[in-house]
Amino acid sequence: MNHKLSQLRAKLQRTQDDIQQLLEEFQGRQPMLPASLYTLRRRCGKANCRCAEGHLHATTVLSYRGGQKPQTITPPTNQIEKLKKITDEYRRVRKARTTLVRLQGQLLSIVDQIQDLRVAEGERALAKVRSTASHSTRR
Repeated sequence: MNHKLSQLRAKLQRTQDDIQQLLEEFQGRQPMLPASLYTLRRRCGKANCRCAEGHLHATTVLSYRGGQKPQTITPPTNQIEKLKKITDEYRRVRKARTTLVRLQGQLLSIVDQIQDLRVAEGERALAKVRSTASHSTRR
């Protein structure tokens, strides 16, 4: 029983350390944007354009759900790398949040297991007290 408790306590400490390390991910100061950058490929509609032969025009766009309704913006080429960084930062933080939720679930599970084992130990101790008390009252 003590071996199982020791293992659970070690697991609790490791999970707690993982959570602490993960919390540092949320301390960043870089801007972030809940948006996606992607490349649209389309035809312009001119009959003699190369896109009519299947060589589509490529445009990088930003899809952003800010404000009342979704927006699709065609950013200037010199801003694409900056936008990529801030959209990637948002995805990184969201992924860290998902991991945090999973780790918190594990932490609670470990705490519950430790509690159950400690209660079982307490009940065994109570059983000994009762058996000793019943032996002394019978005499």
